Amino acid sequence: MNMTINRTYRDALYDGLMTDLTAIGDIFSHLHNDEPLHARRLHRRFEIELRLLNDLGWEQEPDGEDFELTMPARELRPIIERVYWSAVSSLANQQDELVDEAVYVLTAATAACPEMLARLAEDDLLDPEVRQDATAGASTQ
Repeated sequence: MNMTINRTYRDALYDGLMTDLTAIGDIFSHLHNDEPLHARRLHRRFEIELRLLNDLGWEQEPDGEDFELTMPARELRPIIERVYWSAVSSLANQQDELVDEAVYVLTAATAACPEMLARLAEDDLLDPEVRQDATAGASTQ
């Protein structure tokens, strides 16, 4: 399932990813502290996030107004959720410390992410394979 998003939504995701990727150095820390399981978990998370940059563009200001997200929904959904909750948390807990630009970016993420998640959920409902998997899971419980 591919989803096309506009520039505003792209920028909200991109900015959220940039914030999340600041923790990439934690992989080194976990390895240095002989915590390979934690390092691998972060590696998987960042690997998926870096793949999303292929769709969003690695540049801060890429050409184009529409961006096609080609990642599977099961990989895309957790990223969008992380960006959303990070923005909500920052606005709730640190708003007085944020500059106006940061408040604008975080507010854009809190508006964009729920709509993207709703579009993914809607596509799940329309996808016969997802419906079949859900039905099979419900009948086995």
